Amino acid sequence: MYQTSFNFNLYKLVFAFSVVLCLSKSMYAQDPHFSQYYASPLNLNPALVGSYSGTFRISTIYRDQWRFAVDNPLKTFSASGDVKIAMNFGTKKKEKDFVGLGISFFGDRVTHFDFNTNQISLSLGYHKVLDEKTKQYLGIAFQGGVSQKSVNYEDLEFGDQFNAINGYTLPTDEALPPNNKAYADFGIGLYYSQSPSKKFGYHLGVGYFHLNKPNISYYNLNEIIDPNVVKVSTIQPKLSFHAGARIETSDRFSVEPRTIILKQDKDLEVNLGSNFRYKFSKTSNQYGLLGIYGRGVDNISGFAPESITIMAGYERNNFILGFSYDQSLKNFIDAPKSLSSLEVSLIYIGEHSNDNQFCPQF
Repeated sequence: MYQTSFNFNLYKLVFAFSVVLCLSKSMYAQDPHFSQYYASPLNLNPALVGSYSGTFRISTIYRDQWRFAVDNPLKTFSASGDVKIAMNFGTKKKEKDFVGLGISFFGDRVTHFDFNTNQISLSLGYHKVLDEKTKQYLGIAFQGGVSQKSVNYEDLEFGDQFNAINGYTLPTDEALPPNNKAYADFGIGLYYSQSPSKKFGYHLGVGYFHLNKPNISYYNLNEIIDPNVVKVSTIQPKLSFHAGARIETSDRFSVEPRTIILKQDKDLEVNLGSNFRYKFSKTSNQYGLLGIYGRGVDNISGFAPESITIMAGYERNNFILGFSYDQSLKNFIDAPKSLSSLEVSLIYIGEHSNDNQFCPQF
């Protein structure tokens, strides 16, 4: 009975460690990854800074991942705030150029190993009016920040610690480096939007992250002279492309098709779907939001569908509250409660206005 319990705990440990390895490989050191991409705008594209109908924006999102697969689920959260400052002072133009300033924080927690990633970034962008009549804007932005990674060695177990009886109780001879790593990280972005009419608008953007290919190896130390130790482990640049439209089919209903593509080294992720926005009454400023998306990935196994995401939200005046649920398609057949994720987001826009400039928020 004791041996069975020990084997089960060992299995859980191996499975959890495998999950971390897979996450690190696919996400390259825990890059931000949310299904509600526009609820974490500066992690999708730095040029989204200031791109909203209002004076300032505060966005928060929390992701709970694989709760039914591991004892301690992966937890990811992000918060950002940005403001827009109108330019072209003294002109009679209704639409003005504007500068966007933003700050964002991202945190990732693998609690089983106390493996944490934190990042704080500043974003600066300029948005130029190309055509006032159609509200055509082109924006460019730069992002710079500092990331920090840490791991608690007390929560790790190595092969030489096994006492050959009932557990990992012996000391280890592993030469462990400092368990804290900080590095600078930079990115740029472009964003284009146009609203030819009150009932139609579209946007597209591209973000390019990890421009400097930061070295995240804990062993990047001069005092480590062992030639067998890998002292360089770089984060490869990541390209994010996003596009979408707003099509108002009536005074109270609109369709918002979207696509988001992420490319990093040899890995590719494609998200495709649509949101549906419904106004509860002609006089109210309350909306119901619903969306459905499919995700496909291309990795060493080839391109294949990975998961499906259902989103729901409620919008009232300046607030947008959103929920989403991801379900892995492969594991839905094998184990219905395995690799699923839940997200909740809250967005506040100061002095929000429902004009016809298309600024995706949810």
